[in-house]
Amino acid sequence: MAQKITEPARELPVVTEADVVVAGGGPGGLPAAIAAARHGARVVLIERYGFLGGLATAGLVAPILGHTASHSTTPIVEGLLKEVTERMHALGGAPTWEEACQEWGIRFDAEAFKYVADEMVQEAGVDLLLHTFVADAIVEDGRIKGVIIESKSGRQAVLGRVVIDATGDADVAFRAGAPTKQGRPFDGRVQSMGSFIHLGGVPNLNEAERSAIVEKIRQAMEEGRLQFYNPNLASINTMQRDFFSPNMTRWAGDPTNVRDLTQAELGIRREAWKLLQFLREEVPGFEGAYLRLISPQIGVRESRQIVGEYTLTGQDVQEGRKFGDAIARGSWWIDIHCPMGLTYPVHLCVVECPRQERCPFWAAEHDKSMIAQDDLYPPDDDWYEIPYRCLVPREVDNLLVAGRCISATHEGMAGARVMGTCMAIGQAAGTAAALAVHGGITPRDVDVDELRRTLQADGALV
Repeated sequence: MAQKITEPARELPVVTEADVVVAGGGPGGLPAAIAAARHGARVVLIERYGFLGGLATAGLVAPILGHTASHSTTPIVEGLLKEVTERMHALGGAPTWEEACQEWGIRFDAEAFKYVADEMVQEAGVDLLLHTFVADAIVEDGRIKGVIIESKSGRQAVLGRVVIDATGDADVAFRAGAPTKQGRPFDGRVQSMGSFIHLGGVPNLNEAERSAIVEKIRQAMEEGRLQFYNPNLASINTMQRDFFSPNMTRWAGDPTNVRDLTQAELGIRREAWKLLQFLREEVPGFEGAYLRLISPQIGVRESRQIVGEYTLTGQDVQEGRKFGDAIARGSWWIDIHCPMGLTYPVHLCVVECPRQERCPFWAAEHDKSMIAQDDLYPPDDDWYEIPYRCLVPREVDNLLVAGRCISATHEGMAGARVMGTCMAIGQAAGTAAALAVHGGITPRDVDVDELRRTLQADGALV
């Protein structure tokens, strides 16, 4: 439940007061903090790790997806995402923006992302608190007044005129008492989680050799010796070519449940070491392979989301719907990783799932709501839009959300969850927060036409 302003809460030391408080420094929170500060707001950014970037860095998720139109090279997200990319490129940590738009995602190096994020928040004058965990929300008369934090400095309060929840799990909104939901309506299950692996000590392979190794792993998966959802070992999603960065792991669970998260981390590390042993023992040339890194945090695709003034749907994604209050564009498709955590040959939750009637989703006759593989995508060279209303929660004022906890259905979030879209949403949330502060109004009352004009002046595509 929400932390009300009681006498004990009032006695908490206030570490800082700001116009805008941003909880979470990932793809949603980082651009929100920068945008708000660049528009003159006093901003504090709270991040639980010792670095910014969220799943881009702690999750080693690469590449950044959703920056171009569906099956196209037409850019649909620019603004701060383009700036981050260009600044990483100057460090050798990303391609040029023009090159990135020719690829399906923006390849980058996590360390370059961390450094660029550091520089941009400091240049903007953001008050940054690293190693700080948001523990609760401070609410009075239906308005959020700030958050309670925990750090090495103890329990403290951070007060703000507008709070942006960019935790990814709607932690602040949930604790503030805003309505939230989670997962598919049938059973509340969310998409499976997964961790990226950086595999070093790998040989240079031609295409035929890569294909042979992928087939060898596929056979081991077929036999049940390896538990992954795909065999694509030789993926290179970063700028470096001296290691592989496969995205193969899968684990079902509730990302808001600490025991599920614990078991997921343990289980995926176990599977990663089984993969390494398999490669060393059965694949010539991999005798010296080693696990260079497993992502410090498991990658969460879906968890809690607010119930907002509008809920983005799968049909919005499929039809490439446009909205009068659009503040961001998305092109990623209805990409639902099996909520049951099933691995090969199961990949997506679609009509063509090889388990079909053996899956509880089918057995409960919910298969009629499932989507066929060919119907997962927006129209070619097109996109759908994210309405500002998806960022505004019901019932709690002075609160916005950014990133993958916006208001969306299970299918809608499967598209909107990728980092390119989250960064566009984050820039919009931060800009809206600054406009609310300067206008002395709640985020709910922000003039969306003014917001859109401001975003366009800042290079965003809306």
